[in-house]
Amino acid sequence: MFRLALVCLALSYSLVLSEIDPEEDIDLEDETKLRSQFEDFKVKYDKEYDEQDEETRFQIFVQNLKEAKRIQEQDRGTAVYGVTKFSDLSDEEFQTYYLNPVISNNNDTWPEEVLWTEESGRLANLSCPRYWDWRRRGAVTAVINQRRCSAGWAFGVVGNIEALLYLKTKVLRSLSVQELLDCDSWDRGCRGGYPYNAFNAIMKLGGLMSSIRYRYRARRCSRCSFVRTRIITTIRTYQNIRPYEHEMAAWLSQRSPFIVTINGFYLKHYRTGIIRPRVGQCSSYTLNHVALVVAYNTCGGVNYWTLKNSWGTQWGMNVSGSHSYIRTRGPGLSAPRTCSTSSHSHQG
Repeated sequence: MFRLALVCLALSYSLVLSEIDPEEDIDLEDETKLRSQFEDFKVKYDKEYDEQDEETRFQIFVQNLKEAKRIQEQDRGTAVYGVTKFSDLSDEEFQTYYLNPVISNNNDTWPEEVLWTEESGRLANLSCPRYWDWRRRGAVTAVINQRRCSAGWAFGVVGNIEALLYLKTKVLRSLSVQELLDCDSWDRGCRGGYPYNAFNAIMKLGGLMSSIRYRYRARRCSRCSFVRTRIITTIRTYQNIRPYEHEMAAWLSQRSPFIVTINGFYLKHYRTGIIRPRVGQCSSYTLNHVALVVAYNTCGGVNYWTLKNSWGTQWGMNVSGSHSYIRTRGPGLSAPRTCSTSSHSHQG
């Protein structure tokens, strides 16, 4: 057994950078062009509907295009919004399947539930390199598609422990997310959960199995199939870290990747770049998704974080040959930016 230092930092950042050109400006009143774009969307993302559902999905698609255009016009950064694999989903469906209903339904109460968690002390040395990327150092496993299962909370926790296990052993192992979906009795599997509950569940169970031994099924199975003799790693404790960007950057470069909880509504339409909503557009009181912070860097004079998501390779930024990444404003060379929130971090 060895002690792992992991982080669940509840933040809502303004997101910022673009690496692809915006889509062709479609007249949202031209039904012929809209239907043509909808057909292209169906082909690209292999979508099929029955006759009754086809028109419903088309109307949702049009509304999502309008929303993406509105966000694009108001964004102050260089992010690109438009058609994504989620463009045929209503807001309610997106939140149910891909965000975290448990967290978003309890934003007024859940932070108090982690106040008892031990807070890490201030790092003695806050100096850090100009850029840092744990993927280039071999500590980050491949992107997985959570599918229609609100399991980002579990993917974030497991990704953090995978990185820490690599730092300890120099062997990158893919650990079981499904173990948490099936065996964590405090959370709700594919209907959402809290990272700090997941840490407690891992300690109670005794550790994590590999993803090969306990494969991901994108659903909560009726039986927990955890086998203690097949544990790959254990954790002893976890704690909060301080939510200040200078300290976060130092923590990332000196210690390990960490988890952040963010406002993920804009990500439904997000294609690439660094998102920076206007003041008031990105509520710091609406936290509904968990992702893993793996890097920070600067592009065009803009500092940014890189977050690993769990929505598969058909979504998000293409970073180092793999999609499903997000870039966010930071690390703070000044005061925290618009949309940052009072934060709740855990580390083990």
